[in-house]
Amino acid sequence: MIIHMDIIFVIIIYIIVGLCIGSFAGAVAWRLHERKDFVSDRSECEHCHHKLSVLDLIPVFSWVFLAGRCRYCKKPIGMSALAVELFGAVAFVASYLAWPFGFDNWLPIGLFVLWLVAVVFMAILFVYDLRWKLLPDRVTFPLIILGGLFFVGKQILLGTPLASWPLELILGLLPVAGLYMALYVVSHGKWVGLGDVKFGILIGLVLSWQSGLVALFLANLIGSAYILPQLALGNMKRSTKVPFGPFLIIATVIAFLWGREVIDWYTRLLSVGSL
Repeated sequence: MIIHMDIIFVIIIYIIVGLCIGSFAGAVAWRLHERKDFVSDRSECEHCHHKLSVLDLIPVFSWVFLAGRCRYCKKPIGMSALAVELFGAVAFVASYLAWPFGFDNWLPIGLFVLWLVAVVFMAILFVYDLRWKLLPDRVTFPLIILGGLFFVGKQILLGTPLASWPLELILGLLPVAGLYMALYVVSHGKWVGLGDVKFGILIGLVLSWQSGLVALFLANLIGSAYILPQLALGNMKRSTKVPFGPFLIIATVIAFLWGREVIDWYTRLLSVGSL
C-alpha cells in the first residue's frame, strides 16, 4: 500500500492540533471549575499554584518528561491531563481520516468544521467529568446548539424532506436521551445523571438512531472494559462512583465515524450465526 507523503504531513498536523486542543480543553475545564478568568489567568500547578512556563505545557511531552509530576512541587499532575490530550489527537486524526461526508463542497466542509468544534467541547466535558464527575451546563448547552446546527446541515446535505425532519429528530433522541431520561426519572438520578441526559440530546442531533444505539452499546462496553478489571484487581469498590461521560463521549466519536461499519459487521455476524 502506497501512502502519499502529503497525507502523512496532514495527519501529523492533525495530531499536533489535536494534542494542543486536548491541552487547551484541560486548561479550560480547570478554569471553569475554579472560576478563573479565561484570558488573564495563566495556567498554574493545582497544588503549589506556581505559574507554569511554556516548557511545562507542551502536550504529552511535558507530562512524560516530568513523569506526570509538577516541576516545582513534585506532586502528581494526574492521568486526566494526558488522557484528554491523547483524546484530542486521536479524535482529530480519526475525524479527518474517516469523515463520512467527504470534502466535495462548502456544506460537508462546513459540517466538518462544526464537528471539530464539537470535539473541542466534548474534550472539555471529557476531562471535566473525569475529574469532577459532572457535565457542566456551560459546556453542554453550547454543544447542543452546535448539534442543532449540525442536524440542520446534515439533513440539507442528505436531501431529507423538510417534513421528515421532526421524525428524524425524534428517532435520533429516543435511543440515548429518551432512555437516559427514563432511567433518571425512575431512579431519581441514582443510575444516570441529568448531564448524561443532556449529552444524549447532542447524540440525537448528530447521530442517526441506529448510530445512537451503537454509541449506547459501545459506551457500556468501554465502561465495562475499564471497570471490571479495576474491580477484579481491588482498585475499585462496587460503591465507587465512576463518571460515565468519558465513555459516552468516546463512544459517540466512534459511532459517528464508524457507526455504519459497526452495524454492517453486526448484521453479518447475525446472518452467519443463523446459518
